[in-house]
Amino acid sequence: MKKFTLSLAIVMIILVLSACGAKKYEPQAINEATDKCAVCNMQVKDDQFATQAVLKDGKSLKFDDIGCYNEWKSKNGTEQVGATFVRDYHSKEWIELEKAYYVYDKSFKSPMAYGIYSFKDKATAEKFIAENGKGKLMTGSELGSHTWERNSDKMKHMKDSHKPGDEGKQDMKDMKDMKDGHGGSEAKKEEPKVAH
Repeated sequence: MKKFTLSLAIVMIILVLSACGAKKYEPQAINEATDKCAVCNMQVKDDQFATQAVLKDGKSLKFDDIGCYNEWKSKNGTEQVGATFVRDYHSKEWIELEKAYYVYDKSFKSPMAYGIYSFKDKATAEKFIAENGKGKLMTGSELGSHTWERNSDKMKHMKDSHKPGDEGKQDMKDMKDMKDGHGGSEAKKEEPKVAH
């Protein structure tokens, strides 16, 4: 009888512990027509720079650049965050922020000019650095000590190319230059190669 009671108690403990297991958080799909960055209010594109914080209450906050997420986190902390996701630079697959690897270089182009790209594994990140001849490798935990500075030259270029009445002029010039064989703007020339 004692063995039966002990076995029953163990089963009950296992059931209680499994019922209290950690809640699983999943990223939501990006809707480019309606999703705006929770910090800068820019459109969140369904691309490799999208970042997402799923709060413990189930609400999802979307960011157009991992730097915007860092800005939000600095003001709000992480107590209410269930999980944070970034996208792999090549596949656009969602990855938990803590499990991804990051490559930073001031010259890398990103939506808000933070210059950080995320990768699903260390080998892919190292290959990207080797192919581009630049970049600093970081883990998710090392992002906490990153300086989070924006490339002011890239920010100025973005502001200048988005003055009222100037919409699309730089893009049109870049397309014309590429067609004429001249390359494009300086910002386009600095963009790293994409390896597949």
